[in-house]
Amino acid sequence: MTNLNKLYALYDVRSQKERDTLSDLLTNHLPKEYTSLVIQKLKRQGIYTDSQSVRNIKGGISKNILVFNAIVEIANEYKTVSNRLKDNLRKE
Repeated sequence: MTNLNKLYALYDVRSQKERDTLSDLLTNHLPKEYTSLVIQKLKRQGIYTDSQSVRNIKGGISKNILVFNAIVEIANEYKTVSNRLKDNLRKE
C-alpha cells in the first residue's frame, strides 16, 4: 500500500499540484506489473534492483530517487497510453 504522506515527505513534494499529480499517477495509472517494468527500465540504464526494493520504495519504506523516478515514469507512460485509448474511443 502506498503511503502518499511518507512519499511527499521523503521526496520533498510540497505543492498541491505536484501532490495531486503524484497521487493520480500512483493510484490510477501504475500497472499491476510495475515492479518488473521498473526493474527492466533500470537494468537498461545499468542499475540493478529487486522487486522487494521497488515495492518498499513505492510504499515509502525506503528512499531511492532513481527507482522512484522510474516508478513515476512508468505510471506516466501508462497514463499517456490510457489517454490515447480514451481519445481513440471518442473518435469512433
